[in-house]
Amino acid sequence: MNMDTRQAKELIQKYVDGECTAQEKAVFESWYNQHIQDRPEPTIEPNYKVLQRRLEISLPAGGNTKQLRLWPRIAVAAAALAAITIGAWLYTSSIGSRHPMESRDLLVNDIAPGKNTATLTLADGKVINLDTNRTSVIITDSVKAMTMLTASTPRGGTYQITLPDGSHVWLNADSKISFPSQFIGKSRKIQLTGEAYLEVAKDKAHPFIVESTGQQVEVLGTHFNINSYAEDGSTKTTLLEGAVRVSSLRSTSRDHEKMDEVMLKPGQQSVLTDNNYIKVEHVDLEEAVAWKNGVFIFNDEEIEHVMRRLSRWYDIDVIYKGKINDERYFGEISRFKNLSQVLGMLERTNAIHFKIEGRRVTVMK
Repeated sequence: MNMDTRQAKELIQKYVDGECTAQEKAVFESWYNQHIQDRPEPTIEPNYKVLQRRLEISLPAGGNTKQLRLWPRIAVAAAALAAITIGAWLYTSSIGSRHPMESRDLLVNDIAPGKNTATLTLADGKVINLDTNRTSVIITDSVKAMTMLTASTPRGGTYQITLPDGSHVWLNADSKISFPSQFIGKSRKIQLTGEAYLEVAKDKAHPFIVESTGQQVEVLGTHFNINSYAEDGSTKTTLLEGAVRVSSLRSTSRDHEKMDEVMLKPGQQSVLTDNNYIKVEHVDLEEAVAWKNGVFIFNDEEIEHVMRRLSRWYDIDVIYKGKINDERYFGEISRFKNLSQVLGMLERTNAIHFKIEGRRVTVMK
């Protein structure tokens, strides 16, 4: 059965959607059984909601494009089938034996992944270390007077906080929220630095407001994610459920001035850049909150962006040696793997190499 690129992609989609004819299904499964069934199982479970986006065809395009393939068995099979039918198989998978590019340096100087760790800072400056054997803490305050609290995670840490109103906040690494011990007044306001996923308790009479870098998000009760790491150069708000109003803010000598605002619908993400302008786009929700579910998803990302994410989770410093190619990376891997396994998989593209020395990682061609 000879197919061009378009036909191969259509077969992949039809198989995933369960719409193949008997002949098409036989072709796919025959190849699958011949090439895949004797390989070891991957460590990552299939994720069919986002499979379509990841079944991409890698073909020479005049440059040295290298794409990392770290996806589930069915995705690898489908991508490989399509590539073979059009005469080019350029995928690299996480399935199989250890690749020789996973150097001894990576294994000897390995670094464990992040863990559940955070601190709670009281209004008087007292710092409480939250229990690392727990994944969350519920904040209550028996004191009648309202005080401000700050919950923060270090690099290499994550934690779930339940606020006084019952709202749940998951903090990613190197993040913090400031909030009152009691929500008093017409609104519930918190401040965020870094990244957090929030499930807000519904209370129409008291809107929930999150202030982060350059913006304000107002909700009544909903599920959403905010990524506001300063080094990433933008603030991203992704809505999973409900509705939110995102307002751009500009610092003035008097106060904050509203520059722009949008209403998000589920499946949409607002991106606020340095020019204080908000743009809205549709995104893969599972990708947006992958960190909360214990997964790294790299989707067409430059190595600098990949390494920023790894540096926060593994608490490492990253330096670059020489000129680094501008390949972009695609892939998925558990956040609970040791650093050597993540870097080793990135090395399989043969486009990049790493050296671990203490908590410093050198990136080189």
